[in-house]
Amino acid sequence: MNKMQPKVSFIIPYYNAGSTIQETIDSILNQTYKNYDIWIVNDGSTDTKSIEKLNQYSDTKYIHIINIPNSGPGIARNVAIQNSDAEFIFPIDSDDKMTESAIVDSLKEFELDRHLGVVFGNAKYFDKKDGIKKQRLPDDWSLLISNPIANAALIKKCIFDEVGLYDEFLSKPGLEDWELWIRVFYSKWKMKHIDKIFFEIRVQEHSRTFQVANTNLDIIYSHVYSKHAKTIHEKYLKLYYLNKQINEGIDMKLSRLLLKPYRLIKKIFQ
Repeated sequence: MNKMQPKVSFIIPYYNAGSTIQETIDSILNQTYKNYDIWIVNDGSTDTKSIEKLNQYSDTKYIHIINIPNSGPGIARNVAIQNSDAEFIFPIDSDDKMTESAIVDSLKEFELDRHLGVVFGNAKYFDKKDGIKKQRLPDDWSLLISNPIANAALIKKCIFDEVGLYDEFLSKPGLEDWELWIRVFYSKWKMKHIDKIFFEIRVQEHSRTFQVANTNLDIIYSHVYSKHAKTIHEKYLKLYYLNKQINEGIDMKLSRLLLKPYRLIKKIFQ
C-alpha cells in the first residue's frame, strides 16, 4: 500500500435497523484498513429503539449521521455521497457485514490500474440462508437483463460526478444499484471482480429484496429499459444482424449441398 492511504467512506442507509446496525459497524471497525469514516443516513426511521440506537453514535468522531424524510436507500446513499470528502465509496446495507481485507484487497487493484473504477468480490449469506454468492464481471448482454453485482463494492467517488448518482426514481421500487452499474459499465471506467468474499448478506423474510424489489419488477424494468433504450436498441440490432447472418449462411450452404447432385446430373447429360 502507498504511504498516503486514500480515504474511504462507508455509506449506510438506515431504516429501523437498530437490531442489526451494531454488527455492521463492528465489521467495519474490524477491517484491516484504517483511513475511513462512516456515513449513516437515517431514512425516516419510525421505530423508537432504532432511533435511540442511532443516537448512541452521535458523538462518535468517525461516524456522521444525517436525518432525512423517508426517501428510500438510493436517495439516502446519494445524500451521504454528496457530503463525503473521501476518494472512495463503499455502500453497505445496515444489516450486512464486510470482511476484514475487502478494502485492502480492492485498493491494491486500483493501484495497478488507474482506469479502474469499481472493484467487487463475492458474498456469503447468513441468517436465514447459507452459501456463497459467486459474483462475476458482467458483459454487455447479461447486464441489460439482470443485476450480476451486489451493491457492496469499492467505487471511485469521481465516478458519481461523471455518470451521476443513484437513480432517484428507483430509490423505493429497488434495484437502483443495477441501473448504476449499467451506466458505469458503458462509461470509460473499468470494473473488476476479485474471487474473494468481500461481505456477508443477511437474508430475512422481511428484507427489501423479498418485500420490495421482487414485487416491483415490472415498474423497475420499464424504467430501466426506457432510460437505456438507445443502448438496448443498438444491442438488439447487433443480435438481429448476427442471427440473420448465421441463418443466411446455413441456408446458402444447405442450398449448395442439396443442389449439388442436380448440377452433377445436369452436367453429365449436357
